[in-house]
Amino acid sequence: MKKPSKTVWLFSLICVLLGFFTAKALEGQNPEMEIGGVTSLQNVEKLVNEKKTLEKKRDELDLIIAQHESLLAQHESKAAESSTHLQQVQRKIQETRLTAGLLRVEGPGIEIILNDRKRDSFLTNEPYLINYFIVHDSDMLHVINELRGAGAEAIAINGTRIMANSRISCGGPTIHVGKSGRFAPPFVIHAIGDPDALTAGFQREYSIYHDLIAWGLEFQIRRMDSVVIPRYLGEVEYTFAKAIQEDE
Repeated sequence: MKKPSKTVWLFSLICVLLGFFTAKALEGQNPEMEIGGVTSLQNVEKLVNEKKTLEKKRDELDLIIAQHESLLAQHESKAAESSTHLQQVQRKIQETRLTAGLLRVEGPGIEIILNDRKRDSFLTNEPYLINYFIVHDSDMLHVINELRGAGAEAIAINGTRIMANSRISCGGPTIHVGKSGRFAPPFVIHAIGDPDALTAGFQREYSIYHDLIAWGLEFQIRRMDSVVIPRYLGEVEYTFAKAIQEDE
């Protein structure tokens, strides 16, 4: 009988070692986790509960901010009663807060709803085109820029105030808005301004509206007599930009 060659013995040893280490690796895996990193039901419930806790904490902090702002406004108003100069200063402060987006505002405007194309209308026949059938951060930026160009004085996405430094970027199937906002479609955009002018801006020949509609995405525009947009909540800090003192 012919003895096995050294190559066969070496190959057999490699197979045995590979099987051993594979078994050891699988021993440490959580049985609740499926292969491929699919999150278990327990983890989903945990994340949902954490989300609810964070939302509750956020609402509590928003309430505290509102209480302190109300108290500050009372003190400013009371102090201004005794001085015409202080009244003028208070008006300037309010105008500055309005310009900086630090005040809750209300006025006429429009509501826009952006949503992905219905999946049952393209997955079967054109799955390779899915990238064109969803709302991207670039689409959102185009919409915001067109609103600004049409004279929008205040804009919010899903209740988050949009400022000059607000981030809008893709995050998987969601879009990051501002510092901490992360939303999935549908996206609801509110803008304050002349409703007719804001609406007419999307009827121009090269508007993003026509592109998204052509690809079957949902793009609804509704005029509104009253739109309420929250104040900007976040840090306003200039680390590198310094004011230039003008020569007298």
